[in-house]
Amino acid sequence: MARRTVVKKTTLTQYPRAKDISGLKRQKERSENGDGRYEGEIRDYFERRRKRLEIAATTTTPFGQTIDWIPINSQPSLKGTKIAEPPGENVLIVIPKGERIDSLARFELEEDKAERGPAGTVPFLRKNLDGLSFRHSLRHLLARYENPGKQLVLMNGHLVPPPSVDGPHRYAFTSQSRLCFGGEGVLSAFDPYCENSDDFSLMQIAVTNSDLGFLQTVEAGWQQRKDSYGDWHPHLFLYYTTNGYTDDDDDVGGYNEDVDGWVQYDDRVHPGALSSPNSTRGGAQFCMQIKFQLYRDNWWLMCNGRWLGYYPARLFMGNKSVFSTLGDHGDRIAFYGEIYDSNDMPGKTRSDMGSGYWPEYGWTWSAYQRNLMVQTSRAGDLDEYDGGLGWASDPDMYDIETHMRSGGTWGSYFWMGGPGA
Repeated sequence: MARRTVVKKTTLTQYPRAKDISGLKRQKERSENGDGRYEGEIRDYFERRRKRLEIAATTTTPFGQTIDWIPINSQPSLKGTKIAEPPGENVLIVIPKGERIDSLARFELEEDKAERGPAGTVPFLRKNLDGLSFRHSLRHLLARYENPGKQLVLMNGHLVPPPSVDGPHRYAFTSQSRLCFGGEGVLSAFDPYCENSDDFSLMQIAVTNSDLGFLQTVEAGWQQRKDSYGDWHPHLFLYYTTNGYTDDDDDVGGYNEDVDGWVQYDDRVHPGALSSPNSTRGGAQFCMQIKFQLYRDNWWLMCNGRWLGYYPARLFMGNKSVFSTLGDHGDRIAFYGEIYDSNDMPGKTRSDMGSGYWPEYGWTWSAYQRNLMVQTSRAGDLDEYDGGLGWASDPDMYDIETHMRSGGTWGSYFWMGGPGA
């Protein structure tokens, strides 16, 4: 249950944001905080990467994202190899029956009227550079945790950068220590308020390994961060690290297709994609299903029943024993929400985690993750996830309420989130 020492609100009318807050004006727009000092460095990096691609066609989505379509076997991350086959066919995701009924969000290229590339090509999102502030370096843009070095600490059994009074990272967190080969869950899909263009708010699953004394991860979920995507909307995101977040580069670690590593298989849903609709606070609820599975030396990712692609297990091996890396297995699985506070505004952040509502508001108001499972064998066997009571790094700002192995149609699930300071 929630463990805050502050007085809880008892009615929605008393809550200071008892409305759909997705349309609130952000505090820092590009004209205020974009001095452009790193614009040349960042534009040059992504232009050089685009020139490597064998682009067969370029299309624009209804929202305005630019998609380059490239032959599936020409992807730089394949390193000259052929595309692998997924663990099985795409599947239909069944929504549990009961009083709490949500619906799967859809991605732009799934729509029948969406313009797509030629057969045999896959989508590759072109970075919306015109929407970035260029206030921070390329290194900062690529990184999940900038220069963590030895700052990673063990919290609730998980290695994370430590929270601090002025940020930068805050968590509503669950994890389970267990030999695993994947896992899956359903994440509610909200459009959170972020205070500054470089702040992020996310919900995700992570499979990790720390046998070598540092963290290796595959991670996926949704994330809102204007200085990564060029807009104020949540996007499907992927991330991996081979070295405890100490460096981000090709075949080392990083977001989406900002670095080499990820191999795209699906021709509809891709890293950085926009989904819609998002959940309405107090109204219709939407969600996305996320699943990782280690299969034939690749970490495959499924979203909403579609096999999107994979991270090759070789990324995590280096010159180490395969049996002591994420290339062979995970030793922990985690489901959680996270806030990054860029400190562009003084004091504690007001960015929303999840919907921006505390966990106790529950259905249609609070964000949730449901039907959480852990894959316990290489053959794909699943067991209900048990993340315990959970942990909130800053319970006066964000909190979590867990219901593991609930016995209901949601199985293992939790409510999470909050409005920040």
